Amino acid sequence: MNPLIRSKVLMVVKIPRKLIKWWKMFSSLEHHELMQKLGTLTSLLDITPRPDLVEAMLTYWDPQNLIFRFGECVMTPTLAKISGLTYLSYIGKDMILPRDYSRTRFLSDLGLKDNKHLKCLEQSWISLDYLFVRFGPQDSFDVFWDEFCTTKAKWQRHRLEAFRLALLGLLDFPLDERHISTRLQSVVMALFHEKQRKTVTVVPMILAELYRALSEVKGGVRYFEGSNLLLQLWMMDHLHIASLLCPIDRALRDRVICIERRMKSARFTYPVGVTAWIEFLVLRTNGNVLWAYLWLPLDDILVGCLMLPFLMLIGLKCV
Repeated sequence: MNPLIRSKVLMVVKIPRKLIKWWKMFSSLEHHELMQKLGTLTSLLDITPRPDLVEAMLTYWDPQNLIFRFGECVMTPTLAKISGLTYLSYIGKDMILPRDYSRTRFLSDLGLKDNKHLKCLEQSWISLDYLFVRFGPQDSFDVFWDEFCTTKAKWQRHRLEAFRLALLGLLDFPLDERHISTRLQSVVMALFHEKQRKTVTVVPMILAELYRALSEVKGGVRYFEGSNLLLQLWMMDHLHIASLLCPIDRALRDRVICIERRMKSARFTYPVGVTAWIEFLVLRTNGNVLWAYLWLPLDDILVGCLMLPFLMLIGLKCV
């Protein structure tokens, strides 16, 4: 078995083909609109998952202090780093408070009639297959016309919303067995509603769910419900030699693609397998970890706490 996908911890080890196929069905204008609102999260479709790296990182996670302790080096993902990776801003914006959706409300928001046979909605999840066949191909509306309670013009908008829901649910806030949390519908509606989208941010939620997933898996939970793809990118960004930054990063604006391209450069050799990564990470020091702040917006204070020694983050399932 490929050592890159052999892992005791369950997580996203392969980008769903249907999600990639769905993305390719959109027009250039639709791609532009999706990227405007999702930042570089759409670029996660092109990432090679490295579960061996993420599992090795768990060895060094300190759940009490929410930090990694790699040898002499102490570090942790931050709001600024997640914002920089995704090109999604968070300063001056409100966090999103997710909520449960009833079956009828969830289906209605997507322009679908009520369906009592969808028992999965009672457990707050939906499948990629269900969304893809109804909102993927251009003829889906005509094929499933009797299930919709909307016009074809409005269905075109729901099609984009359904894809956003699927992408967030499969790559950023994943559940076991590729289930998509219906709680994310409230996140999608807040992010892409005309009046709200400029005032809210999903960045704190991504970070909160990463912290929760790291701590839960460290405590024995099998499935990693945070974005292991963003976590591996965050770690990789600290492992490259500085000379790789200029030629690759200046040519590509997308941070996600930049880091992935660096990993494929002949000038960077990375370990393969959990054990090899564990041995590699324990040797990290402040001298051989790359602290790359050139692309971070440093004009504003990132976080400042006057009274409380912590910052409250609202996640999908926790605070």
